[in-house]
Amino acid sequence: MKKKFFLAIAVVLASWSWAKAIGAPDPQDLQQLLQTNKCPECDLSEASLSGADLEEASLNDADLSQGKLFKANLANANLKGANLGLAYLSQAKLSGADLSNANLADANLFAAEAIGANLTEAKLTGAYLSRVNFTGANLTNANLTGAYLIEANLTDANLSGANLCGAVLPNGRESSQGCDSEGN
Repeated sequence: MKKKFFLAIAVVLASWSWAKAIGAPDPQDLQQLLQTNKCPECDLSEASLSGADLEEASLNDADLSQGKLFKANLANANLKGANLGLAYLSQAKLSGADLSNANLADANLFAAEAIGANLTEAKLTGAYLSRVNFTGANLTNANLTGAYLIEANLTDANLSGANLCGAVLPNGRESSQGCDSEGN
C-alpha cells in the first residue's frame, strides 16, 4: 500500500516537473486565477486563456509570457509589471487596465481595445499593435521601438517621452522619435 502511495506521489511530482520544463503554466496558479480572479506574481506562462473573463483581475507581476489571450476580457485588470512578452492578445479587452511597467515585447495585440489603459513605461518593442484602440491611453515613457502601429487609434493618447524609434506609425511612416543620432 505504501509503495503505491509513494509511486503515485512520484508520478504526480514528475508530471508537474515535466510540465514546468516544457513551459506550461503552474496548474495551482491557473486554478487560483480562475477561482479568485487574483494571481499576482503567478506563473501563467503559455496559459490558454482565450475568451476568459478576467475583468478587474489582479495579475500584477504575473508571468503571462506566450499566453493565449485571444478575445480575453482584461478590462480594468491590474497587470502592473506583468510579463506578457510574446503573448497573443488579439481582440482582447484591455480598457482601463493598468499595464504600467509591463513587458509586452513582441506581443500580438491586433485589434485589441485599450481605451484609457495605463501603459506608462511599458515595454512594447516589436509588438504588433495594428488596429489597437489606444484612445486616451497613457503611453508616457513607453518603449515602442520597432512596434507596428498601422491603423492604430492614438486619439488623445499620451505619448510623452515614448520611444518610437523604428516604429511603423498609423499612417505607414517609420518614426525616428527617440532614436539616437545613429538611428538606434
